[in-house]
Amino acid sequence: MFFKYIRRNNKRSYKENGIYFLSLIVSIVAFYVVLSLEKQDVIAFLRKMESDAVNRLLNLIPGVYVFSLFLIFLLIYFTAKYQLERRNHEFGIMMMFGMKRSRLFLWLLAEDIYSSAWALAIGLPAAVLLSEIISLVTAKLMGAGIIGHQFTLSFKGILFTVTGFAGIKMLANILLCSRMIKREPGLLMNDVQEEKQKVIKQKRSMFFLGLGIVLLVLAYLLAIYKFMWQKIGLFSLTLILGIAGTFIVLKGFCAIFTVIVQKGKPKEKLFRFTFRQLQENVFLSSNSLAVSSLFVLVAVACMSYGIAVSALNIKNGSKHSIDFTFQSYDKESEQELEKLSQQKEIREKIASWSKVRVAYLPTDDMWGEDTDEKTYEYNTSDLDRAIGELSKEEQEAFLSSVYYSYAPHMIALSGYNEILEKAGKEPIQLEADEMAVFQDSEIYSGKNEKLLEKFLRQKPELKIDGKAYRLKEKAYSEDIVVDRSITMSFAIIVPDEKFDEFASKENISVYWNAYIDGNLIKEKGLMQAISSVDGEMKKSGLEYENYLQNMGRQLFYIVASSYLTIYLAVVFLIIANTVIGLQFLMREEKTRKRYHTLICLGSNCDDICQSSKKQIKWYFQIPIGLATISGIFGMWALFSGFLPQSIQRGDKPILFWIAGFIIAILYLMEYSYMKMVMRISRRNIMQMADE
Repeated sequence: MFFKYIRRNNKRSYKENGIYFLSLIVSIVAFYVVLSLEKQDVIAFLRKMESDAVNRLLNLIPGVYVFSLFLIFLLIYFTAKYQLERRNHEFGIMMMFGMKRSRLFLWLLAEDIYSSAWALAIGLPAAVLLSEIISLVTAKLMGAGIIGHQFTLSFKGILFTVTGFAGIKMLANILLCSRMIKREPGLLMNDVQEEKQKVIKQKRSMFFLGLGIVLLVLAYLLAIYKFMWQKIGLFSLTLILGIAGTFIVLKGFCAIFTVIVQKGKPKEKLFRFTFRQLQENVFLSSNSLAVSSLFVLVAVACMSYGIAVSALNIKNGSKHSIDFTFQSYDKESEQELEKLSQQKEIREKIASWSKVRVAYLPTDDMWGEDTDEKTYEYNTSDLDRAIGELSKEEQEAFLSSVYYSYAPHMIALSGYNEILEKAGKEPIQLEADEMAVFQDSEIYSGKNEKLLEKFLRQKPELKIDGKAYRLKEKAYSEDIVVDRSITMSFAIIVPDEKFDEFASKENISVYWNAYIDGNLIKEKGLMQAISSVDGEMKKSGLEYENYLQNMGRQLFYIVASSYLTIYLAVVFLIIANTVIGLQFLMREEKTRKRYHTLICLGSNCDDICQSSKKQIKWYFQIPIGLATISGIFGMWALFSGFLPQSIQRGDKPILFWIAGFIIAILYLMEYSYMKMVMRISRRNIMQMADE
């Protein structure tokens, strides 16, 4: 009988509090995914390439775990309080019929253990499956393939997920049950009393609304100010203004409902009742709504930033043409590389090599007058003339992304053409008096690409020692090395004879790029093929970069910027939505006498449900809408503060499009929460009608 009653109560609880149970399952999944991070294929791969950075990242996990446990504890405490308050009458009757307080306490703890076991039974398998999917999809998106994957189960993750979740849930229920059983049966059987109403002063509400808007506007302006992240005072002031503005705006929002009630024309049944309810609910719950709005703001900013930056790194990291890059800078290192390329084991696995010669143009500004090096006069006046043909906004953008006036890099044409041919692209044809512009692929994208092409259409000329060289109208951005951390914002591709004429032999760097045989890649897959050749390369003792190391950096940025931010976003999102939904249901429970009165006066239950539905829409949309507006500026601040300037110039619009798409998805999630609250509210109203 004991266990049968527990099962029946929990079944009823799942139906009445589906939001809460779903939130618990999502929390369990989030806990395991972040705790099992070190077991994922991506992290195992990264530890070989970026071990120090990965270890620092993993050291953050315990702190994030404890912080999220605290947040979930608050959620469980708040929700369990609501559940117990709904059953006060039931508990009072049990005690009136002679049930001991200690037995009732154990009864409630048994129900809690039962519901926790069900949540873990559903959440843990889902978490393990999701963790595996994340690991495989991330590797696949990066072009690494699903090679050598083995199913892994993090027993540490399971242990801390179970103990952490069960521990905070048990603690919250012990605290609440201890308080509940101390109350007298008569008090428990009384109906929930409405909170004492406070007088809402219109002028005061209008003042709060105006003041809050002013504070938020100031916070938004500071958030997009480019020096905000560099000055702790400005950063602190932005947070204070934003938090204070959110609380004050929601406190003054009652003024809007007052105006609607007083001057609005009823277009539907129970019009004034609906907005009177909203007026009181928002006023009495403004602080909790403000906290929920701030949580949604953090969720919007974190998830949008994490996914947008991950997508950008996936896009940049998935480009693959070169497998290994060595560098020779003197005859001795060149001889060692020649010897390596002729080894039997290397020749069997490497299909071809390309040599790209790079050097600075030795200018007077670079070397100065006190030098034996031969220097050249580098005149960019005609480039300045071409820039002058652009608009002021374009000039500023161009000068911030292209730096050419000091001493540019030179790239020998023959080596660069080899790179293009390996990538399946047409080689460059240059006359003796022609040069081409090279810009790194991370910079040469989006608006920067169009801007540079517009600049080159002005047919600018470079002058070296008074001789003019025409720049081709097309710029090039094919990477010359495997390491994407080596960037050149501006370089000139010159014919080999000109390179030999201008470059000082002591300052020439030669990048030797190796390309793995295509048959080996088809046989073993990209990751295993590179790993296989890497083992042979290491025997030489030479320094080099390979594609896996470059991809490792990109993957680390994805993990660091997205896994934790998305994890925190999910935690904040489920807490905010659960709090908003249950807060409304608690207010509805406390004002149930009003609904009884409406029913007694002859109001139709469908009309009352429509009124409740409209209240829920407003109740959700007010804090969420405010959070979305603030989230846009929050994302702007995050992009400006944490992204490199090259990405901001070229890919920032793409990031905002991705972030906007994420916000749209979040709104779908919010809508699903609203629909669940509407169903629960309708069921409650129908129960009131039957009483």
